[in-house]
Amino acid sequence: MKYRYLDWTIESSPQNPGDNAIGILTLNRPDHANAIGPRMTMELHQLVDEIRHSSARVVIVTGAGGNFSGGGDLQIETMPMEDQKDEWTDYGVKGEYGEMLVWFANDYFHIVAQRMCRKLEDLPQVTVAAVDGIAVGIGLEMAVSCDLRIASDRVRFAEIAVPAGFMSEWSAPRSLPGLIGQTRANEMILTGRFVFAEEAERIGLINKAVPADTLLDEARAWAGRMCTYPALGLKYAKETIRLYQNQNRQKEHGEVEMERIFEITRTADCAEGIEAFLEKRAPVYHPGAPVDKRARWHDG
Repeated sequence: MKYRYLDWTIESSPQNPGDNAIGILTLNRPDHANAIGPRMTMELHQLVDEIRHSSARVVIVTGAGGNFSGGGDLQIETMPMEDQKDEWTDYGVKGEYGEMLVWFANDYFHIVAQRMCRKLEDLPQVTVAAVDGIAVGIGLEMAVSCDLRIASDRVRFAEIAVPAGFMSEWSAPRSLPGLIGQTRANEMILTGRFVFAEEAERIGLINKAVPADTLLDEARAWAGRMCTYPALGLKYAKETIRLYQNQNRQKEHGEVEMERIFEITRTADCAEGIEAFLEKRAPVYHPGAPVDKRARWHDG
């Protein structure tokens, strides 16, 4: 596959020139804050398989243009919203078959994205997320799927799914409590509030915060140091850590998660969340009810 939205390079570690041991995976759609739509998800799904068999021993995951990822690409509306739209996106197939195709395309996008995050977690290489700027939604999920996280001092983490009419999926509900504790994870997932660099380091969401202009250099230094260690010890240490972390990653839980995603993405509330985002306004989920219509995605 030719990668349109990803860059993948392998370079030598600073400590050992010529070892070709550090891989750098860059989300490269900076004009859209590296938002992840169906094409990038498909590319990630395949590239992670290629990385597994590469010479890289440590993989740095980062984003181009000053952001890690702005989450799912809401500019690409794959979900049916019959009550909100006059016309369907039918991918060239007309009538009821076109309508059904939209439903299944949306479902399959979520299935591939879930598989991609799990493959990222299961890479034999140690993974280091080098996070700059925005890391929200699936951007946060990808970051917590990595083994280590170094962030810039201007980072903004959030799980904005619930305020946007979705639900957290893929890795955050399972992995985030292990990183920052159940109470804080519940708060991030249920309220959608932003967490900035200082707090992220204090609560254990990241390993270290650094100035933005040194972020990749710091990530390379960490990766290079690990590449000097014996390969088998590094590999088995990660495998053993993941063995214990994955005890609560049952297949049936993932299936329940997907069924809930499928149901949510067909609701009017989900459609309202997308439309409000695209129109740059606060969503209104309870028409006629006395609700606070101010933007709810930021702490005041």
